[in-house]
Amino acid sequence: MLLALTLANLKMIVRNRQALFWALAFPLIFVAVFGLFNLDGSPNTDILVVDHAQDQVSRGLVESLSTLQNFTVNERQDETAARKDLEDGEFRYLLLIPQGLAESVAQQPEDPISITLLYDRSSSSAPIILALVRRYVAETNKRLVQAPTLIQLEVEGVQSRQLNYFDFLLPGFVGMGVMTYAIIGLASTMASYREQKILKRILATPLRVRTFFAAQIAAFLILSVFQAAIILAAGIFIFGANVYGNFLYLFMLVILANIVFLNLGFIVGAFSKNVRAADGLANAVSMPMMFLSGTFFPIDCLPDVLGALVRYLPLAPMLDAMRGVALEARPVWDFPEELAILGVWILVSSAVAVKVFRFD
Repeated sequence: MLLALTLANLKMIVRNRQALFWALAFPLIFVAVFGLFNLDGSPNTDILVVDHAQDQVSRGLVESLSTLQNFTVNERQDETAARKDLEDGEFRYLLLIPQGLAESVAQQPEDPISITLLYDRSSSSAPIILALVRRYVAETNKRLVQAPTLIQLEVEGVQSRQLNYFDFLLPGFVGMGVMTYAIIGLASTMASYREQKILKRILATPLRVRTFFAAQIAAFLILSVFQAAIILAAGIFIFGANVYGNFLYLFMLVILANIVFLNLGFIVGAFSKNVRAADGLANAVSMPMMFLSGTFFPIDCLPDVLGALVRYLPLAPMLDAMRGVALEARPVWDFPEELAILGVWILVSSAVAVKVFRFD
């Protein structure tokens, strides 16, 4: 009976287009959008240079700047026009090299010779660019005074795991997809059953209530594993994500956390009189967790107090453990705290779901 009812529930889920959207299309949209962007590439920086000196020293400085990766030097002859471009926001950096730079250096003045870097204060990358320009000016000074090399850096390459920001995001998309569908999908299903008086009719049939709910949970758990496999496959085979851990451990975490989300779905469904109310309330529960629990960025980026609270939401320990398994190839038992938090959530949410759920 349980197996037949579980298969029937799976067929109903597959035939429900809205349910399939939340189960597969919704998380896959995020995978595709973030997978198309080069999230680890450094943006190209344009800098205007007006070289009034045009001598060996100034040319060496300009050529040094030109060798920097993702750094484009645009030389201009007219300083006035260059300043106007900076003021108009077309460029954010302008380097002015004074006349007679090589001649002034040859005279070895007591005070250093000034070259001027104008920059847009609103640029978020300004500190990085200023540090780079200072570095190249310092290297030019070193070459001019012919300072001896007292410390030498020996470089030795080590092959490590290749990880990028999309690798960090992919477990988040798995958790997000599993959570949103479990909460929204189950809450909507229960609200629909209540609207259609199906729940009341179940009480009048020989079907045991626990068998009915067990079949619902089993169907959603089976779908969650399939859902996680589709998201992981899309990330790995289409967008080249790196997953180094054991997939069995990942699916174990998916099932464990999904029990919590299904309980939350039952709770939301208990307070929803119709499908529209269930969708709204389920979104109110799942959306804050999706954005605050580390789906798109590390929890460490949050304010300290909020970050400490968020770590105890069910999605956060799931994602922490999944990323440890997927990116660091660690076994699932390396995360006792995360598993303990999920275990507490399972017990508490199960008790609340049983307490508040009604058939009428």
